[in-house]
Amino acid sequence: MTARYVRVAVPRPIDDFFHYQVPEKLVGQVEPGSVVVVPFGKRSLTGVVVGMADSSPVKTRNLLAITDIPPLDPGLMELARWTSRYYQTPFGLVLRMLLPPKTQGAGIKFRLTRDGKQALETGECPFPGVLEALGRGPRTSKYLENRVKDREVEDALAGGLIETVLRLPFGSTDSPPGPGYTRSEKQITTLTEHQSNTLENLTRAIEKQSFSVTLLKGVAGSGKTEVYLRAARSALEAGRGVLLLVPEIALTPLLTSRLNTVAPGGVAVLHSGLNPGERRGAWEAVRRGQLRLVVGVRSGVFAPIPNLGLLIVDEEHDPSYRQEETPSYNARDVAVKRGQMEGIPVLLGSATPSLESFRNTETGRYQLSILPERATPSPDPVIEVINMADPKETKSTHPFLSARLLTELDETLKRGEQSILFLNRRGFAPFLLCPECNYTMTCPNCSVTLTFHRSRGMLCHYCGNLQDPPSRCPSCKGNRIAPVGTGIQRVEDALQSALPGTVVERLDRDVLDKRGALETIYMRMDSGEIQVLVGTQILAKGHDFPGVTLVGILNAEQALDFPDFRASERTFQLITQVSGRAGRGEKRGMVLVQSYAPGHYAVAAALAHDYEAFYRAETTVRQELGYPPFRRLGRVIVDGTDEQKVQKTTMNLVRRIHLPGKTRILGPSPAPLPKIQNRHRWHFLLLADTHGQLTTILSALRSDPPPGIRIHVRVDPHNLM
Repeated sequence: MTARYVRVAVPRPIDDFFHYQVPEKLVGQVEPGSVVVVPFGKRSLTGVVVGMADSSPVKTRNLLAITDIPPLDPGLMELARWTSRYYQTPFGLVLRMLLPPKTQGAGIKFRLTRDGKQALETGECPFPGVLEALGRGPRTSKYLENRVKDREVEDALAGGLIETVLRLPFGSTDSPPGPGYTRSEKQITTLTEHQSNTLENLTRAIEKQSFSVTLLKGVAGSGKTEVYLRAARSALEAGRGVLLLVPEIALTPLLTSRLNTVAPGGVAVLHSGLNPGERRGAWEAVRRGQLRLVVGVRSGVFAPIPNLGLLIVDEEHDPSYRQEETPSYNARDVAVKRGQMEGIPVLLGSATPSLESFRNTETGRYQLSILPERATPSPDPVIEVINMADPKETKSTHPFLSARLLTELDETLKRGEQSILFLNRRGFAPFLLCPECNYTMTCPNCSVTLTFHRSRGMLCHYCGNLQDPPSRCPSCKGNRIAPVGTGIQRVEDALQSALPGTVVERLDRDVLDKRGALETIYMRMDSGEIQVLVGTQILAKGHDFPGVTLVGILNAEQALDFPDFRASERTFQLITQVSGRAGRGEKRGMVLVQSYAPGHYAVAAALAHDYEAFYRAETTVRQELGYPPFRRLGRVIVDGTDEQKVQKTTMNLVRRIHLPGKTRILGPSPAPLPKIQNRHRWHFLLLADTHGQLTTILSALRSDPPPGIRIHVRVDPHNLM
């Protein structure tokens, strides 16, 4: 007997499934994985069928329609289910990431059938509201939801008076666009011994199609990407698909350009920087097996690649792989699980591996492969520290630029070479300050100061609140209010002033908002037109500009100011990664690191290119405190508009917790950012010996909160702000 009821997961932050009846005309067409449109309150939502049944334990409404999206792959649905359980995050929201881009929540239109038109003309309207609303033509579900009575649409559908018209905002394309930027690449004919050994082991794993995880630890310029390319070619030649994850959209143009040498015209790119049509076209081509080499950012881990044979995670340490908002997950670890479920090798690459991944090589969970030297003829760059706290250090007219750095910039320009300057702070200045009354402009919605952006005004980086900068102090009416501190836009202005006639460009989030800006910057860097490129952490991630011989790092220890146990790790990674941008061509590079804390072990280890020294120092601290990678970490955040209610709810949650084994609670306390988007925030941390202990506690805390309160649980969080 054909099932007449379905259980559907909807894209809402809830754990329950919802039962719907399958109308007569759709019986036999629905199966697990079907993407359907269902009524939800007064709205219609796109959901996924997760189960079939002959009956329902509750009163049901009719399923409205089946979309033209093919049923989801059972293996990917199981991966989504694991992600939901492991990270204690809603299954319906995880499933939404398996759908084609921008179809999430895609509406439908309704139109009158022939019988409906006749009923409207004769006045024999059992559902006059909906028929009259559709009398002038098709209307969307959103249009109808506040104009007709509850269930009227469903009843009119069941009665054959109206019908659905699926409305997707874009269609598929037979020829998805390729990457918009190409560069000429020198063909590498000979691999180093270490590259060859790594590739040989990977090739064997690809041939056997057995699960394994290899951590490829290679210094900057050691040729990790060349290993990726050749391993990908092996998988493609074996008739398998390849997924390569990168942490940032900014890395995709150069990488896809190189991958096109492996699979000309066969590379798909999946990220939010593409327009909806491009993304849908690429998704469809991947699902059909037309494009078998896929480059994606975080959500690309759920790409529907048939016959997947190799999974690569580049810059595996990067926190961009960790999505903190709901649905919460770490794409790197989901990638490892996908490799295990599909029985294929997984390759994690980084010059500065995360402590968790490196610890896994020590315990035998991962294999370790090391590329200890550069693959190019150029030696490692010279690294010099400039102690900005030393009163003897000569400053320039710009207090954030040392005279030494400006001199080297000028010398580099005279040689016709390029430079990169790094400061991990967006905007022109962190805040405005009135020196007469110490007034600073703060965000009305969040517990942060507004950042001054030269072209936009005062911007909150958490809620997007934007205000015009005042000409006078709003508090004392003084006229001396001015920007304080240094952002990357201020550095850009200072360089244009100090080095007149020099072509200085900026690369940060604000620049990337403009479509095509990234490719333009790459082309101008490759041609040598840009002489100095300044930027934020985007510059730290895998860029390869052979003409760059000088890298300057400003305020190197900035991340150490954050109240986060990973601050030292991030500092070491950023300095090491940015340093690796220098001297990637034939000429030796130089790195100048401006620091107020050059003696900190994270800074000192980065300057010495000594990952092992940093790892030993940091793991000693972590083990003493019981932090990851030695114990499992969870975080609970409670937020709401009523601060006292938030505090009370948090305290009540803590009292309910039964601590198994050596599980510890740190807190509760106000979150480091106690208010975001007008919602007050409290939090506490959990440290447990096992993942099972952690999730047992967290799942019990996800019960219905009081009205106006939200409870967020995070497994393996990276952001503790």
